[in-house]
Amino acid sequence: MYEPNKIREFYNQYGEKEWERLNLTAYDRINYHLHMHFLKEHIESGKKVLDAGCGAGRFSIELAKLGCMVTLLDISDQQLKIAKEKLQQEELISNVDDIINADLRDLSMIKDNTFDTVICYGAPLNYLLENRDKAISELVRVTKKGGYILISVNSKWGVIRTQLGRMDFDYTSFFGKPDYWMINEMIDTGDLPKHEMVAHPPRHFFESDELENMLEKCGVENIVLGGSPCIISGFRDAAEKIEKDKVALDTILKIEERTYCKRSLVDNGEFLLAKGMKK
Repeated sequence: MYEPNKIREFYNQYGEKEWERLNLTAYDRINYHLHMHFLKEHIESGKKVLDAGCGAGRFSIELAKLGCMVTLLDISDQQLKIAKEKLQQEELISNVDDIINADLRDLSMIKDNTFDTVICYGAPLNYLLENRDKAISELVRVTKKGGYILISVNSKWGVIRTQLGRMDFDYTSFFGKPDYWMINEMIDTGDLPKHEMVAHPPRHFFESDELENMLEKCGVENIVLGGSPCIISGFRDAAEKIEKDKVALDTILKIEERTYCKRSLVDNGEFLLAKGMKK
């Protein structure tokens, strides 16, 4: 069951780690690059953008730098506080229309057809569990007709793949105890209940077909899917070595940009990306 208070508490305690998350390693920076690449054609100066589940404002800042008028929304008041401080430090607060502490299930404080673009990055929808359809419906409702909705969620198959890329990890203990780690349950349902060894609240992990169908049912068309990272997904050590050479890094980024939206590869990504236009 969805427990918003526990999610709020988790991210209030998570604090600055959420800001640091996309810049900790070379692998994380590639992931961030692809998220930005996925949205770049849908943002421009003067556009009204909702950053839903904005966390510490990593994407909000980039949107503001590009001249968008940004509304920040998150369930965690602590994350919103950090985001506001970061925007003030960058002298970008004038590009902020509003800062809203709210649950994605209920955006009733926002009128229909308000935003040119709505972004829900960083996998907040994974925590919505049985309410994920309601949350997507709300994101679509507040988007203008013809506007774009962009989403990233943790991928069911990608998250398993990334376990194999973890360093100093006991692979045999993990894959050798599927019942204890609830591996089969997660594969069958996408749901990962609360676990004594996992800090995160319960989550639902998505497949590409599932996410696409949900968006279509909520009135989104011209859907494009992506996987982030795609080719280098799970290969954290390789990413560190590649980043040390500019030509090598440029090469892997170009390969990622050419492949991460190929339908046959999108479920490889640790994150599953989706975007489409409101009918």
